[in-house]
Amino acid sequence: MFSENYPGYRKDEIGKCIKHCSMFIENSQRKDGSWFGTWGICFTYGTLFAVKGLIAAGSTYNNSSFIRKACNFLLSKQLSTGGWGETYLSATSPHGVNTAWAMLALVYAGQVERDPTPLYHAAKELMNMQLDTGEFPQQEHVGCFNCSVYFNYGNYCNLYPIWAIGEFHRRLLEKN
Repeated sequence: MFSENYPGYRKDEIGKCIKHCSMFIENSQRKDGSWFGTWGICFTYGTLFAVKGLIAAGSTYNNSSFIRKACNFLLSKQLSTGGWGETYLSATSPHGVNTAWAMLALVYAGQVERDPTPLYHAAKELMNMQLDTGEFPQQEHVGCFNCSVYFNYGNYCNLYPIWAIGEFHRRLLEKN
């Protein structure tokens, strides 16, 4: 975005920095297509922000094997309910924040254009989690510090599901 608004400002330096950052993200990808997250739990979180970073640097699903591997990783972890679940262990029940993180990564990587079916299932799972008050339930911890202290960010349970459903809806409208 900065380069769009100031295309001539330190163009070579910024381009070199973006290239180095992209290479760092790519080299940090695990063999299964995920990235380790150190501030959130864990692979879903890391994968969301790695995908977002690569996309910000100009990568797409079509031109990046790293993004394709990330999408394959996320889709392989989707539960039969439509959600994703991850605590400090792999989870067999859906977690609203993990579901939202996976949805956001897939939406940003163009899953709506390829096959929105997994996203419909995820959105339905999130909507079914929503409480009568409009809020989403607090679930297991999703935050961590220094890979050893686990805690909850109280607003994540509402912030990320609303964001994910909103982004999915916006992309569906753009598609149609």
